Amino acid sequence: MNLKKIAATGVMAALVVGTAATAAVASGTSSTTPSTTCLPNGADDQWPAFAQGAPARSAGVAVWHNDDGWHVRVTHNTLHDRVLSGVVETRGALVDVTPVGLERNDHLKVGPDKHTILFRFNNYGRLDGFDFRTSCAPSLNFLFLSDGHRVPAARISIGSNGVHPAHNPFRITRTA
Repeated sequence: MNLKKIAATGVMAALVVGTAATAAVASGTSSTTPSTTCLPNGADDQWPAFAQGAPARSAGVAVWHNDDGWHVRVTHNTLHDRVLSGVVETRGALVDVTPVGLERNDHLKVGPDKHTILFRFNNYGRLDGFDFRTSCAPSLNFLFLSDGHRVPAARISIGSNGVHPAHNPFRITRTA
């Protein structure tokens, strides 16, 4: 099920800023042909080197992969509440999704087909986030919003070298 279908069923309505976010992920991803190989146990931990290891903590979004799977963390520098939301999507499965540092008014939802993670965090300057693993995922599509607007690519850090994507939304394709 793609993000547009999820939005049509209303799952996105409570968590992310409507179908505009959905359309942005669908239209903003690259056309690179991903690897379709899937290990017998469903694991697919071969991701690009630039995504490996945690970036230094800074305001914005941090995304990385390591032996434990994928990690997403968000924070900001102000004392005022900021709503950070987004979508992670794949044609494979997103499994073992675990919240990190969430409070009662934060939301994290895995789509019924396990192709999508939706989140909406009221962030007060601390770390909010989640961890997950993939199964037979050829690529991952990411979209991050701050107070309903796309997070600038310069505020998204990927891997230990803090690589910034060319744009938001963006795609990370698994290596063969």
